[in-house]
Parts: sequence; structure tokens; C-alpha cells
Amino acid sequence: MALFKGKQKRLSKIMNQPNLAYTSDNPKLDYRVIIRKILNGNFGYIFGRFHIFRIYYSRYKSIKQYSKKENDKSLKFDTKILNSSNLNIQQISNFIKNNSYYEQLQLDQQSVTSIVEAAKTKNLIVSANRLSFTYDQYQEKIKPYHKIAMANVDQPLEIKEVYKLRYDSYLLEISSQYLGYFPTNCDVKIWWSFADTLSPEERRSQFQTIDYHYDIHGFNFFYVCFYLTDVDIKIGAHIVVKGSHVNKKISMLLRSARVPEEVIAQNYSPMDIITIEGKAGKCFLEDAS
Repeated sequence: MALFKGKQKRLSKIMNQPNLAYTSDNPKLDYRVIIRKILNGNFGYIFGRFHIFRIYYSRYKSIKQYSKKENDKSLKFDTKILNSSNLNIQQISNFIKNNSYYEQLQLDQQSVTSIVEAAKTKNLIVSANRLSFTYDQYQEKIKPYHKIAMANVDQPLEIKEVYKLRYDSYLLEISSQYLGYFPTNCDVKIWWSFADTLSPEERRSQFQTIDYHYDIHGFNFFYVCFYLTDVDIKIGAHIVVKGSHVNKKISMLLRSARVPEEVIAQNYSPMDIITIEGKAGKCFLEDAS
């Protein structure tokens, strides 16, 4: 899990995007949360933050899949909508293992256009206040009365190009190579992240992740992310702390997953703070541990 900073203000697609429970203003670990998760059987939240447990979990999954032949690779196919330039999968996996991320892939522009057009017509869901609307309805009727940070596109796998990406053979091979086993579960999300004047606390209250943090989405996981509009540092670019998926002090692992900016500055070089910018269609892969 890498430390990264999220403040997306444009349409993005991310596999596995959990909402974390702590702000950088209150970074102490609430052990009541830990106890509740243990009682609910969510041991991944406790142990998944430690790299050694993720290593052993990968080995366990690999052996289990091999013995039970669970990795049904018929679920993948060559989509030809990702411009991979014949890059070496092993090299990409090794780069991520060393750096937490990789950002040299690109979705073709026809697919980008199709996804964005579909995302403007499908229903949008705001879980924070239970609103539901389309993109046009937001612009015309809701925006003047409600400050909304972000809204999820309902049923994203109904979009043809998104379904193709979910089962893209190239992305699945990279994920398998990195994780050490074939990923049978995939959580697909598309969201609009709207430009607005919300305060940091208002954003957090709507589950928009604007603080440095690492994710704990079970024992192991892997992100495939796309910008579907142009993104730079001024409009919510993703920021990752290079190598922090394995390089974190024990004090960071035994506290909230959200980390104040001053702690980042004290523990990492400015050269390790990577801002991922790019045109619509830019794809980046990440171990968000």
C-alpha cells in the first residue's frame, strides 16, 4: 500500500476505492474501530497494512488457485483498446514493486469518448446525502442548491468499454504478475469529481479523500486507474509517495491510515512525491498500500 494523496476533480475510474475513516487532523488510531472489525471477521484491515502479511497472503492464494484450478483465465480477452506499446509485463510488475506505481499506459481516445458520453447519461449516486441524478440534471438543477464533491456512476460495467477493461488480458496479466495470483474479484468504479468551493472538512464529510493516506482493502489488492478528462496539478492530479507501499515507519502502520503532510515531509524526500498528470485516457497502475 503506497501513501498517496487524492483530490480528484474530474472523471476517473478506479478499481477498489475504499472510504477510510480518519482525517489528518485526527490521526490517532481508534482501537474501537479495530475491535469492531475483528469481531466482524475483517482481519484483512488489521494485517493487510503489513507488507509481510501481504507477501504470505499472495503465496497462499497462488497455492490455493493452483491446487483448485480457481484461476479461470477464460474470463479475459484481448480488447485492443489499451495502447500498451508491447511493454514487458514483468518489467512493469518489477517497476511497481520498487516504486508503488507505473504510469506509461494509455487508453485509446475513441474508448475515452464513449465512456465519458455514457457517464453523462447514466444515473449518478451520491452516497453521502442519498441524491440520485444524471450529469445534465446536476448541471442544470442541482448544482445551484447542493455542493457535491463527487458522484459515482451507477452500474459502470454496463458501459461496453468499461466491461472490456474489466476483462482486458493485458491488465489482468500485469495484475496477476504483481499480486502473484489471478485476480478473480474486481470492484469497478467511475465517478465524476466536480469542481467546487467546498472546504476540506466538507469534502471529507462526503468521503472525498484529500489527505495523504494508504488503503487497506483486505489482505491484498491492486489498482488500475484512468483519467477520463485532462488532469494536471491544478485540477486534482493524483499524488503518490514513491516506494511507500513497503517503506513506512512502524508508527505509520499503528495509527490511522491517513497521514498529515508534515509527517510526509519529515519522512520522505521531495523527490519521492510524484504527481501523476496526463491527458484524457492516461492509465496508471498502483499498489495503494
